[in-house]
Amino acid sequence: MARRVVECLGVALLAGILGGCGPAQSNEGGKSIMLFGLFKSKYTTTVRPEVGGALKRESTFPTVSTPPVPPHLVVRNAGIDAPPPGGKLAKGPQEQPPPGEAFIIEASGSFPAVALVNTYGADLHTEFWEINGDRFGKPRAATFDPNQAKWSMWSSRGVVPLPAGRVFFHLKYHDPIPRDGVFLYNIATDRVRSLGRISPDWWRGLPLRFVSSLQVRADAVLVRYSSEQERIGPQRYVNHFDHLVLFSPKHPDGLEIVKLGLDDGGVRGWGMVGSRLWLETSDEREAPARAFVWSLDLGPAL
Repeated sequence: MARRVVECLGVALLAGILGGCGPAQSNEGGKSIMLFGLFKSKYTTTVRPEVGGALKRESTFPTVSTPPVPPHLVVRNAGIDAPPPGGKLAKGPQEQPPPGEAFIIEASGSFPAVALVNTYGADLHTEFWEINGDRFGKPRAATFDPNQAKWSMWSSRGVVPLPAGRVFFHLKYHDPIPRDGVFLYNIATDRVRSLGRISPDWWRGLPLRFVSSLQVRADAVLVRYSSEQERIGPQRYVNHFDHLVLFSPKHPDGLEIVKLGLDDGGVRGWGMVGSRLWLETSDEREAPARAFVWSLDLGPAL
């Protein structure tokens, strides 16, 4: 009997220890609870070897350079009076909800003018079309995903023009669960590549925003988006990772130079001084939030 009691106590102790190894939970006050405090989740930062260095902790955020004017593709937003192919493009956005809207990527060099067109109404969807003046030309054949036939109600919420005839864009879609994803379009080959699902920048408030970009050089752009959201309290969320992707003639299809883990904060501000990228970050899992300043030399990647 004594042996049986000891065995039962051992099992109970082991269960308690394993319970302490479980994932962090959140209470309604938004503070992280860790059973027995034995372990803490870690969201660490990864810097690509091509950059040739690591993030450097800094004390203050400097006065950053004014971003250069890019010579590559330009995007303008315009309403349409009817879906393609018969619709006509307006000169700019329309105050009243139009039948659709177009993100127009102007012609540049050997690349024709194309538009990512949202058609509203019961058949909410998005397509690429070539543009002739204020009219639609021929449709482009690009599909966004191998499972796109199973999608419903998809539309673009933002477009970033890139060097080398590439276009970065954000789509909202249902498969059938509502999702947000980012994609890369190659105008020359008429091909789209999915870059993954994303989460909004909760810290910015409403309206929700998902993507930001920074002109690093005249021919290089950094795009930032976040992933893996976590609820930390009532109406409070954080993202586990910020992805910083460099697009340039050297990396036309993008190089994720930094996957910034929440342990080092999420990006709240950024800018360039020479070839050095500066980041202001914040980890809001604690109160008050932990603030950081980092720098990284992008010279080897550029």
